[in-house]
Amino acid sequence: MSVTRYRVEEGRVERLADCEVRDFEMFSMLVPPTLQNAVLDALRAGSIPPELAPLFKRLKEAEVLVCT
Repeated sequence: MSVTRYRVEEGRVERLADCEVRDFEMFSMLVPPTLQNAVLDALRAGSIPPELAPLFKRLKEAEVLVCT
């Protein structure tokens, strides 16, 4: 499944390719339970809402979310 990576510039989402959650245990520790479904839905949909961009950045930096 090809998923869209994100890059937000002034509220705009730039589409890139292939992201996956590599560590679901860390994912559950870093993402508040109320946002977990929203994050997974955004990955499936292929676009990241601007309001979730900081969270996605943190997941990438922690290597929980890997994008190629």
